[in-house]
Amino acid sequence: MTGPIAAALLAAVLAAPSTPSDEEIRERVESLLGSIDTPVRPSQWRALGTRAVAVLQERSTSLQEFPSRRARAVDGLAAIGGPEATRTVLVLAQERGHPFAVRAAALRGAGHLIPPDRLLEALRPALEEPGPVRVRAVAAEALARNGGVAGCAAARARMEKEKPDERGAFHRVPASCDKPR
Repeated sequence: MTGPIAAALLAAVLAAPSTPSDEEIRERVESLLGSIDTPVRPSQWRALGTRAVAVLQERSTSLQEFPSRRARAVDGLAAIGGPEATRTVLVLAQERGHPFAVRAAALRGAGHLIPPDRLLEALRPALEEPGPVRVRAVAAEALARNGGVAGCAAARARMEKEKPDERGAFHRVPASCDKPR
């Protein structure tokens, strides 16, 4: 086949988007995880598709990764979503012992991934855990932003239970709960 039809067919084949290989997906994930000066937008994570979830799960749970890269991987999981991403984010949100940056990203991510009517149950362990106030504050903020009326009530109640000098960590809770829904 020669002529204009062949040229048009060849141009269409060359212009068609190709499906990236697993290695290309991995390279793109690594590039976004390594971004230091430029924030990674949720749309950039979503553009990688669900095939990136396995790589992001690996990075978010790896003890060899820097906490900042692990937290960014959690952000990627929260942006892409899906059952596997949600499970990983929830485990990281609930398990103590992870660096604060990872827990905070997971708590915020859970707020986006878990339906409002199940969010309080999912974040209650972090909301009530002893230890640093900042974990409870991030859990309360996620509930205030995404947990509906029950989430706001629980976040406000948690804030009231804190020592007066630690309530400042919850400064976003009232503003989030008072926003029209």
